[in-house]
Formats: sequence, structure tokens, C-alpha cells
Amino acid sequence: MPTIAERSCKSLKRILFGTDFSPVAERATSYARALALSFSAMVEIVHVFDADIFLDDDEPRLRTLSDRLANRAGRLQALTTAFSSSGIKTTTSLSCDCPAWTGLLKVAEADRADLIIAATRSKAQLKRVFAGSTVEKLIRHSARPVLTIGPHVESAADGPLSFRRIVYGTDFSPEAEKAADCALSFAAHDGARLYACHVMAPRTDHSKTAVSAEGDVREALERQISKSSLGAYGCELTIGEGDPANAILALAAEVNADLIVLGARRSSFWLTHVERGVSLEVLAQAHCPVLTIH
Repeated sequence: MPTIAERSCKSLKRILFGTDFSPVAERATSYARALALSFSAMVEIVHVFDADIFLDDDEPRLRTLSDRLANRAGRLQALTTAFSSSGIKTTTSLSCDCPAWTGLLKVAEADRADLIIAATRSKAQLKRVFAGSTVEKLIRHSARPVLTIGPHVESAADGPLSFRRIVYGTDFSPEAEKAADCALSFAAHDGARLYACHVMAPRTDHSKTAVSAEGDVREALERQISKSSLGAYGCELTIGEGDPANAILALAAEVNADLIVLGARRSSFWLTHVERGVSLEVLAQAHCPVLTIH
């Protein structure tokens, strides 16, 4: 039986869009709208009020909880109106939960969402609060794919969204195999070019042994691709070296990627050292959305 992630990417019918009404969330709104149009999906627009940051927001004049919730309900209604004007069916959810990510996951589970869309803030803010933040927790704990819209990502154009160049990063884990299915699903839907990448640890020498090690990695990557659905579709293979985040970002910049897809696990190549900057750099510095699956 296919996993939630595999079913989600092959049949994108229900999108959960989590918003905190910030400027970067507005850009994420454009992707929720564009993907809904592309896949004829409905959108659940969700805002979770976190009581822990009751006084740390942009509503200093709204003193009571009921006033603040009423204000945010009005914002949700405005978003619903905007989506409806594009012919997109929407529902909304407003709740109080602490921390906010748990509320988002509750809605995702209850509504059987196929995809969660959320936004990250600036790199400076991420360095301070990323570990334990809403997006980081979503990536680590969601059984569903999470599409992250970072601070350097431009808003999606009006109309249906088409991904044309997709970078898929793999560490040969089971999670990366799930990511391969999602990368393929988006690529096949839009006829995109697909680039599969694995990043090796830095070599200390350039001896025949080191060259052989790179050959072994390439062979392993080719074997994984040939055994997966990516083999029939066809993709370009790239072996990077050094810092994984930098290598992924460099490839994405080189091919002008409009989507990065990564397999994520709690102890993975990509997400173990969030505080140290691996996935932090990818999520915060990418100029295109990043899709993660675990």
C-alpha cells in the first residue's frame, strides 16, 4: 500500500496552507493558489493562534483574545474571497494551540491534506529561532509533504503553476525514495527537467582511491535511479562534494531550478544538524520552493 507521501504527490487534491499573515506568508499564498489551479485542488487556509506569542505580534491595540481572534478571522475571510475569485474551493480553520505547529498538524490529519504549504522568515531570524520553529517542526513531524516558501522566493505568477526544472537531492535513504516519487510526480505533471544529486563528504586527497569512491557513489546513484520510477522518466545525475546545502543550492542556481525536493528524516544527512546550518541554508537561501518529505 502506498504511503501518505506517495499518495499525496500522485494525487494532489487537498492543500493545507498555514499562514501567520506575514509578508513572506503572502508569497506562500501565491503558491497555494497557483498549485490549487494547476491540480484542481481545494485549499484549507489555516491560522493557529499561539498564546505564547500573544503580545509579540503586530496588533498592540487589540488587547483581548476575542478581539485578536476576530481580527484574524477577518483576514482569513479576505483570503477566502481572494481564492474564490480564482474559482478555487476553500475552507478555513482558526484555532488556538501552543505550539502552533501542533495545531497545523491536527488540521492536516483531520482533513487528510495531501500537501502542507508554509513560509519561512529571513535567514537572520531563522538562525535565532529555526530550531523548534513552526516550519522546522512541520518538516520533522508531518507525515505529509511540506512545501516551504523561503524569504528569497518570488511570488508565483498568476494562473496555474508549472515546475520546469526540479532538483532532487538524495542520501539513499528510504525517505529519499519517497522524495523521488514526489519529484517525479511534479516533473511528469509539468514535463519538467529533473536533476538528481548526491553530495559526498569533502575528499582529503585526489588519489585513485578517492576517484574510485566517487565512482562508487555515482554507481549507487545510478542504481537507485534505475530501480525507481525516475529511471523510466529520465534525469540528469550530479555528484557534489563538500557542504551539502551549498552543493544543492549551487546546482539549483546553475540550472535555474524552480523546485528543490529533499527526503527528510530526524537523523538524516539533510536535517540532523539544522542548528549547524545544513537545511537551514537550503530553506533560508533557496530562490525556489523546497519540498521535504520524511
